[in-house]
Parts: sequence; structure tokens; C-alpha cells
Amino acid sequence: MKWVHYFLLFLLVSGLPGVARAQNQLRNDPGFVDFAEIDRWFDSEARIEVNIHGALLRLVAEASRNEDPDFANVLNRLKGIYVRGYTLPPSQYGKIERNASELGKRLEARGWETVARVREEGDRVDMYINVQDDAIAGLVVMAIASGEDDTIFINIVGDIDPEEIGRIGSRFNIDDLDRRTGRRSSRY
Repeated sequence: MKWVHYFLLFLLVSGLPGVARAQNQLRNDPGFVDFAEIDRWFDSEARIEVNIHGALLRLVAEASRNEDPDFANVLNRLKGIYVRGYTLPPSQYGKIERNASELGKRLEARGWETVARVREEGDRVDMYINVQDDAIAGLVVMAIASGEDDTIFINIVGDIDPEEIGRIGSRFNIDDLDRRTGRRSSRY
């Protein structure tokens, strides 16, 4: 059994340069937003971190093909899925809200469109899309909630079908993507 672990480790390590190349290529994609900046806003590391792109995204798509071919096709049109979730102490809400506003302004200056803004007491949700040639190339959701473990940042890169966003959230157990986009996953 030990040789199986070594073989899997070899496969993982041999694939790392390709994963790094895929990440670097995505940095130039109009639908990509680098979450490294967001990571620096918080005093603690993200409690949720999802980085699915390149070969890993294709692997997940192919693994899903027998069970759900339509979902596999959705994933094959994507280039990356990135999620960060943080615990937000109430004392930092104002700082994080200001940073999110500045990021939103920079996105808009780069051609992203604001499709939704929700402001309720202690809650803020902003959703942006990047449209290229009449197709959605990127989606960003910033959901900030004071005093809860519910501060989430999501970036989906690729050819995005708006009807499939909730499906992506439910499959990757990103409940906030379902709630924040107004869709309910089939698990509820």
C-alpha cells in the first residue's frame, strides 16, 4: 500500500508546474480577480479557501461526467473557481467594507458591470460580471456580514451560464453562492 501513496505523491508533484502555469495564464484573463489582495485585508487566514483551475478543474469535470453530464459540460466551459471565506469581527466591518468598495470601483474601471448591490444593516452584497463578446467571462460576488462567519468572496472565470451558477455552488458546497445569487441548491 505504501507504494500507492508514493505514486500519488509523484503524480501530484509532477503536475504542480502545470497547475502553476494555469494559474499564471489565468491572471491575464479578463474574468480573473486576484484574491491575494483580499487575503491581506484580514488579520487571520481564510477559513474557506477554494482554488480550482486547470487540470484539477478538468479532473472534477470528468469525474462528474457519468453522474451528471450537464454539470461536467458546465465545468468544461470554466477556467477557474476561487472562493475565500472569513470570520469578520464587528470591529473590522468598516475597514473591510471600504476595501470592498475600492475593489468594486477598480473592477468597474476595468469594464466589469455591477449587476446587484444589496445593503442591509450589517450586510453588504456586491455582484459583478465581466462581459466579453456578449458572453459572461467572469463573475465576482463579495458578501460581507458583520459579526458572522459569512464573509465570502467568489470569482468564477470562464464561459459562465447564469442559470448554472447555483448548480456550481451546490456541487462545490458553496452555500453562499446559492444564497447570494438568489438560487437555492437542490440540497435544501
